[in-house]
Amino acid sequence: MPFNRIFQKNNFNRALMMMLPIFAVAGNPALAQNTTTAGHSNVLTIGLAEQSQCIDPQQDNYGYAAIEGRGLVDSLTDQSYEDPSKISPWLAESWEINADATRYTFHIRKDVTFSDGSKLNAPVIKDNFDTITKIPGAAGASYFKGVKSITAPDDHTLVIEFDSPNVPFLAATSTGELGIVAAATLAKTPEQRCHEGVIGSGPFVLDSVKLNEKTELVKRRGYDWPSSQRKHTGEAYLDRVIYRIIPESTVRTGALRSHQVNVIQDTGYDDAQPLAKEGFPLEKIESLGTAVNLLINTSRGILADEKVRQAFSKAINRQEVVDLAFSGYKIPATGVLTRKTPGYLDQSALLAFDLNGANTLLDQAGWKKGSDGIRVKNGKPLQITVSFYAAPVNQAFLEVVQQQVRDAGFDLRLRPLTGGAYDEALLAGDYDLHRWEWSLGDPDVLRQLYSTKALNRFRLSTPNDLDGPLEAQRATTDPAERKKLTDEAQKIILQRAYAVPVFFTQELWSNDGTVRNLEWGGPGAGSTSQILYDVTLSPAAS
Repeated sequence: MPFNRIFQKNNFNRALMMMLPIFAVAGNPALAQNTTTAGHSNVLTIGLAEQSQCIDPQQDNYGYAAIEGRGLVDSLTDQSYEDPSKISPWLAESWEINADATRYTFHIRKDVTFSDGSKLNAPVIKDNFDTITKIPGAAGASYFKGVKSITAPDDHTLVIEFDSPNVPFLAATSTGELGIVAAATLAKTPEQRCHEGVIGSGPFVLDSVKLNEKTELVKRRGYDWPSSQRKHTGEAYLDRVIYRIIPESTVRTGALRSHQVNVIQDTGYDDAQPLAKEGFPLEKIESLGTAVNLLINTSRGILADEKVRQAFSKAINRQEVVDLAFSGYKIPATGVLTRKTPGYLDQSALLAFDLNGANTLLDQAGWKKGSDGIRVKNGKPLQITVSFYAAPVNQAFLEVVQQQVRDAGFDLRLRPLTGGAYDEALLAGDYDLHRWEWSLGDPDVLRQLYSTKALNRFRLSTPNDLDGPLEAQRATTDPAERKKLTDEAQKIILQRAYAVPVFFTQELWSNDGTVRNLEWGGPGAGSTSQILYDVTLSPAAS
């Protein structure tokens, strides 16, 4: 398997925590030992719900490059969270793009060093990109599809040429997955990098990792090359950042209330409002990229029938899913792309709940309701299976969907998968429906996922109606024309019901009121980038 396997959630002590939640917080030595540091003016402690098994930002697909790893590596450019169309200089102080977007020339800063003292230059960046393209499963490898050459004509000039126009590549250079590492890291095997971490040029340095328990970063002395989107220059204000892995949301909440941590990830839905009323600020961070959707394998079984696919989508009440499974803290999907993503097209009408419409389509397709309410055709039940990563949050929303679509006559079976089995099923096309989302602040995310010339997650055959607009938008430099093409692709996806968007991710982060200037950047694989460079801490309220 590739080294980007999703982290298997550690549900240790679940039963004990349910019976004795107060003891679990107060008696957890991993938390208790940090009581004196969380409130320290220069040490930030963050409670995470999970940890990646691969601590290399370039390889991991599930959040490391956006959270713990984002402070370790710098990228050529920086993308704004508030305005994703804004791309700013970072390691590249300037760039030129030729008229048809087949040639990118980056001019590299001369004052940057890695934390091992080696200098950043164009050749080492070239070696980074060459290496990424050769690592199986590396998150950033897809950005180099169609690359013709990567050259460094001198120490401070990098030239990347593609065999066809690649308009979205500039946005890709802002991601943590294309963060730059030192030559000493490139000399290691992918396995070593996953387990030992990387040497970067970022404002923080990896100090220690205890898998599934704790990761510590320390300030990089002498750092002074942030992007122009940051609020200050020079070294980070924080001396140390401690990430503690706390799988149970109630335990994370207790740790925040007792100031054992300053910030928590994935605030529990039942805890969000009580915490806010108690003075613990809540941030709702909307994702960029695709909606959380159920990918449809159009190449096999019942869902090869377009009317059945359309009926399934119409049978879902997305607002009810959000209300019941997420206490209203997610956003009902109104399109293929999330609403913050450049190129988003509002398709609310196509995603409206319409049980009568679903029943009509299934009647037309020849599916008749049986005595148990499940439809049957030619002696076979209307039974389909959805594969998903085995996590409570996924189980919860899919159980709601399961009940909803039963009203239309679908027998939806849930197939939770753990570890690498989730990725293996996706790569092999072993699914009817597959729960999926992907982050990128550009509509080209649709081509990367769905074109038959890329990942082909819909398992479409060729020729088809979707490849044309997806491939054409990548090669179109005129913004208005590109918008027409991406709109066309989004319409095809929903009109043909190739995917079933369910909700837009909205990450909930709470803090203890001491945290100042915690910022968010462009998307990374699995999460929105968390920027700690400008963070300061004030004394905890008494």
